[in-house]
Amino acid sequence: MSPALARIDDEEIAARVADVIVREATDDDAEQIIELIEDVYSEFQGCVLLVDEEEPELLAPKSAYDKIGGRFWVAECHGRVCGTIALTPTDAPHVARLHKLYVSSAARGRGLGRTLCNLAEDAAKQSMSAEMIMMYTDSRFLNAHRLYERLKYKRLPGLMQRADASNSVEYVYTKKL
Repeated sequence: MSPALARIDDEEIAARVADVIVREATDDDAEQIIELIEDVYSEFQGCVLLVDEEEPELLAPKSAYDKIGGRFWVAECHGRVCGTIALTPTDAPHVARLHKLYVSSAARGRGLGRTLCNLAEDAAKQSMSAEMIMMYTDSRFLNAHRLYERLKYKRLPGLMQRADASNSVEYVYTKKL
């Protein structure tokens, strides 16, 4: 067993995919989470991550998501964060929202995105009594859209323009749980 796996108790592991473990994020994961998202954004022209201005929850992910009744998980590959996903309740009854699905380019193609989505969907049903899950996703993230559609998410008509530094144009996806 690797030293990274040895420091994690079995009850803290939410899932395993090959050599990857998935666990609840801690605030100490912030730096690696931010690095991962910056790496993913660098694959897309015009995508920038302004943590302090637009996504300050990334500075203390566990605390920030706990505060709003959500959850945040990380996937670790060889002791480094290689994937993330988060879940929050919404104001709509029985609807949860998926956030922050990112997988490093080196960890793709192993079923990690599917595992993270399944984990969040199960948590939405069990801990939030959700009957539907929804998400916003940047229109540039074509591989992510293919994953969502394979997982039976439906893209709603229309686009949403965000007033962010990346000038994001987003799709809305939903799935009945």
